[in-house]
Amino acid sequence: MPLSLQVETPAALVCGVMADSEGAVLDACSRLEEIFGAMTDRSAVYDFEAFSAYYRSEMGGGLQKCFACFGDPVIPSSLAAAKLDTLKVEREVAHQIDGHWHRTINVDPGLVSANSLILATTKASGHRIAIAPSLFAEVTLLFEKGEYRPLPWSYRDVQSAPVQTLLLRLRQRLLG
Repeated sequence: MPLSLQVETPAALVCGVMADSEGAVLDACSRLEEIFGAMTDRSAVYDFEAFSAYYRSEMGGGLQKCFACFGDPVIPSSLAAAKLDTLKVEREVAHQIDGHWHRTINVDPGLVSANSLILATTKASGHRIAIAPSLFAEVTLLFEKGEYRPLPWSYRDVQSAPVQTLLLRLRQRLLG
Protein backbone atom coordinates (compact mmCIF):
# COMPACT_ATOMS: atom_id res chain seq x y z
CA MET A 1 0.00 0.00 0.00
CA PRO A 2 1.44 3.42 -0.92
CA LEU A 3 2.30 5.94 1.73
CA SER A 4 -0.33 8.66 1.94
CA LEU A 5 0.44 11.99 3.49
CA GLN A 6 -2.07 13.94 5.51
CA VAL A 7 -2.87 17.46 4.35
CA GLU A 8 -2.04 20.20 6.86
CA THR A 9 -5.08 21.75 8.50
CA PRO A 10 -4.87 25.56 8.42
CA ALA A 11 -4.39 27.29 11.77
CA ALA A 12 -4.76 30.85 13.00
CA LEU A 13 -1.48 32.79 13.01
CA VAL A 14 -1.06 34.58 16.33
CA CYS A 15 1.76 36.60 17.82
CA GLY A 16 2.53 37.29 21.44
CA VAL A 17 3.61 40.94 21.35
CA MET A 18 5.41 42.50 24.32
CA ALA A 19 6.83 45.99 24.87
CA ASP A 20 7.24 48.60 27.60
CA SER A 21 3.86 50.27 27.04
CA GLU A 22 0.45 49.55 25.59
CA GLY A 23 1.16 52.07 22.83
CA ALA A 24 4.37 50.28 21.85
CA VAL A 25 2.54 46.93 21.82
CA LEU A 26 -0.12 48.33 19.49
CA ASP A 27 2.53 50.00 17.28
CA ALA A 28 4.27 46.62 16.95
CA CYS A 29 0.93 45.03 16.02
CA SER A 30 0.56 47.63 13.25
CA ARG A 31 4.01 46.73 11.94
CA LEU A 32 3.08 43.03 11.98
CA GLU A 33 -0.03 43.80 9.92
CA GLU A 34 2.28 44.99 7.12
CA ILE A 35 3.83 41.51 7.06
CA PHE A 36 1.02 39.11 7.95
CA GLY A 37 -2.12 40.96 6.91
CA ALA A 38 -4.85 42.69 8.86
CA MET A 39 -5.13 42.03 12.58
CA THR A 40 -8.37 40.06 12.85
CA ASP A 41 -8.56 39.82 16.65
CA ARG A 42 -6.47 40.36 19.75
CA SER A 43 -6.54 39.83 23.47
CA ALA A 44 -6.69 42.68 25.89
CA VAL A 45 -3.27 44.14 26.66
CA TYR A 46 -2.13 42.84 30.05
CA ASP A 47 0.67 43.35 32.57
CA PHE A 48 3.23 40.69 31.64
CA GLU A 49 5.21 41.29 34.82
CA ALA A 50 2.28 40.00 36.88
CA PHE A 51 3.37 36.61 35.49
CA SER A 52 7.16 36.84 35.05
CA ALA A 53 10.18 39.12 35.42
CA TYR A 54 12.16 37.07 32.86
CA TYR A 55 12.60 39.90 30.32
CA ARG A 56 13.12 42.78 32.75
CA SER A 57 16.94 42.80 32.50
CA GLU A 58 16.82 43.00 28.72
CA MET A 59 13.73 45.13 28.11
CA GLY A 60 13.20 47.07 31.34
CA GLY A 61 10.20 47.17 33.63
CA GLY A 62 6.50 47.74 33.10
CA LEU A 63 6.21 45.25 30.25
CA GLN A 64 2.81 44.95 28.60
CA LYS A 65 1.69 42.15 26.29
CA CYS A 66 -1.13 40.95 24.11
CA PHE A 67 -1.75 38.12 21.68
CA ALA A 68 -2.98 39.15 18.25
CA CYS A 69 -4.26 37.17 15.27
CA PHE A 70 -3.30 38.21 11.74
CA GLY A 71 -4.61 37.47 8.27
CA ASP A 72 -6.31 34.32 7.08
CA PRO A 73 -5.53 30.87 8.50
CA VAL A 74 -2.10 29.58 7.43
CA ILE A 75 -0.57 26.18 6.87
CA PRO A 76 1.33 25.10 9.98
CA SER A 77 4.59 24.54 8.10
CA SER A 78 4.78 28.32 7.59
CA LEU A 79 5.59 28.88 11.29
CA ALA A 80 9.37 28.98 10.77
CA ALA A 81 9.03 31.69 8.11
CA ALA A 82 6.76 33.68 10.45
CA LYS A 83 9.38 33.47 13.22
CA LEU A 84 12.07 34.75 10.85
CA ASP A 85 9.80 37.67 9.93
CA THR A 86 9.21 38.54 13.59
CA LEU A 87 12.95 38.39 14.32
CA LYS A 88 13.49 41.01 11.59
CA VAL A 89 10.89 43.27 13.21
CA GLU A 90 12.54 42.87 16.63
CA ARG A 91 15.96 43.73 15.16
CA GLU A 92 14.65 46.80 13.33
CA VAL A 93 13.71 48.48 16.62
CA ALA A 94 16.43 47.06 18.90
CA HIS A 95 19.01 49.42 20.40
CA GLN A 96 22.55 49.02 21.66
CA ILE A 97 23.60 49.76 25.25
CA ASP A 98 27.20 49.23 26.37
CA GLY A 99 27.93 47.12 23.32
CA HIS A 100 24.95 44.79 23.83
CA TRP A 101 21.78 44.68 21.75
CA HIS A 102 18.50 45.01 23.63
CA ARG A 103 15.08 44.36 22.19
CA THR A 104 12.41 46.96 22.71
CA ILE A 105 9.75 44.52 21.56
CA ASN A 106 9.45 40.76 21.83
CA VAL A 107 7.32 38.95 19.26
CA ASP A 108 6.66 35.22 19.39
CA PRO A 109 4.52 33.83 16.58
CA GLY A 110 2.38 30.78 17.03
CA LEU A 111 -0.46 28.72 15.67
CA VAL A 112 -3.88 28.23 17.18
CA SER A 113 -5.66 25.10 16.02
CA ALA A 114 -8.73 23.34 17.30
CA ASN A 115 -6.35 21.16 19.33
CA SER A 116 -3.49 23.34 20.55
CA LEU A 117 -1.46 26.51 20.79
CA ILE A 118 2.03 26.07 19.34
CA LEU A 119 4.64 28.80 19.82
CA ALA A 120 7.92 29.37 17.95
CA THR A 121 11.12 30.42 19.70
CA THR A 122 14.89 30.69 19.26
CA LYS A 123 15.50 28.95 22.59
CA ALA A 124 16.27 25.21 22.52
CA SER A 125 14.89 22.95 25.23
CA GLY A 126 14.16 19.26 25.67
CA HIS A 127 10.45 19.64 24.90
CA ARG A 128 10.97 21.70 21.74
CA ILE A 129 11.57 20.47 18.22
CA ALA A 130 13.66 22.15 15.54
CA ILE A 131 11.59 23.65 12.72
CA ALA A 132 14.50 25.37 10.94
CA PRO A 133 18.14 26.13 11.82
CA SER A 134 18.14 27.82 15.27
CA LEU A 135 14.33 27.88 15.39
CA PHE A 136 12.18 25.67 17.59
CA ALA A 137 8.50 25.08 18.30
CA GLU A 138 6.61 23.74 21.27
CA VAL A 139 3.07 22.69 21.99
CA THR A 140 2.30 25.26 24.69
CA LEU A 141 -1.35 24.46 25.40
CA LEU A 142 -3.62 21.53 24.51
CA PHE A 143 -7.37 21.85 24.04
CA GLU A 144 -9.19 19.50 26.37
CA LYS A 145 -12.56 19.56 28.12
CA GLY A 146 -13.56 22.94 26.73
CA GLU A 147 -10.36 24.89 27.37
CA TYR A 148 -6.74 25.24 26.37
CA ARG A 149 -4.88 23.46 29.16
CA PRO A 150 -1.27 24.09 30.21
CA LEU A 151 1.61 21.66 30.03
CA PRO A 152 4.45 21.62 32.57
CA TRP A 153 6.46 24.16 30.54
CA SER A 154 3.57 26.47 29.61
CA TYR A 155 4.14 30.14 30.31
CA ARG A 156 1.82 31.45 33.00
CA ASP A 157 0.59 34.37 30.94
CA VAL A 158 -0.86 32.14 28.20
CA GLN A 159 -3.06 30.57 30.85
CA SER A 160 -4.56 33.97 31.76
CA ALA A 161 -8.14 35.00 31.04
CA PRO A 162 -7.31 37.52 28.27
CA VAL A 163 -5.34 34.93 26.29
CA GLN A 164 -7.74 32.05 26.93
CA THR A 165 -10.68 34.20 25.80
CA LEU A 166 -8.91 35.00 22.52
CA LEU A 167 -7.90 31.37 21.91
CA LEU A 168 -11.46 30.15 22.39
CA ARG A 169 -12.80 32.80 19.96
CA LEU A 170 -10.21 31.79 17.36
CA ARG A 171 -11.03 28.11 17.84
CA GLN A 172 -14.72 28.82 17.23
CA ARG A 173 -13.87 30.64 13.99
CA LEU A 174 -11.64 27.81 12.80
CA LEU A 175 -14.36 25.25 13.44
CA GLY A 176 -16.88 27.42 11.59
